[in-house]
Amino acid sequence: MKPSDVSALLDEPACSHNRKSKSGCAKPKPGASAGGCAFDGAQIAMLPIADVAHVVHGPIACAGSSWDNRGTRTTGPTLYKIGMTTDLTEQDVVMGRSEKRLFHAIGQAIDSLHPPAVFVYNTCVPALIGDDLDAVCKAAARHFGVPVVPIDCAGFYGTKNLGNRIGADAMVRHVIGGREPDPLPDAVVA
Repeated sequence: MKPSDVSALLDEPACSHNRKSKSGCAKPKPGASAGGCAFDGAQIAMLPIADVAHVVHGPIACAGSSWDNRGTRTTGPTLYKIGMTTDLTEQDVVMGRSEKRLFHAIGQAIDSLHPPAVFVYNTCVPALIGDDLDAVCKAAARHFGVPVVPIDCAGFYGTKNLGNRIGADAMVRHVIGGREPDPLPDAVVA
């Protein structure tokens, strides 16, 4: 994510304390909860979408520390309960295999679970080494014929609140308006 994109998401004109800075609100006092990172916030916003595959691109600790802490009250699909990650290791980073692992993980999720879409969460490690999340997701969508939504939410971008906004921004950019809604049945009066 470009610094200008992060800056735009940090702009909260309705807040009296808005200064377009990463701190956003007052720093926590000693002993207070610091909250989560941007990745955690994006998951909180997106995991309630229960029928898509959620793939975390990063080390296992990123997925393991936060998976299934928040869920959804769906009575339908339960894909959100399946934790999927690229499980990046030091070898993957050093050898430059992380983007290949991501493409393979997306394919594995599609082949085994047949979701209508895949959401891919970027974490700190692939963001630091410069993985092109958008390009891999576009290539995977073309190759597998399933929408793949990049959610560039590396934890060091900011707070959990920023992550909520990053998740919502991904929905606006990649999902909302993607197709026309199904027509209403004739018996329904709008």
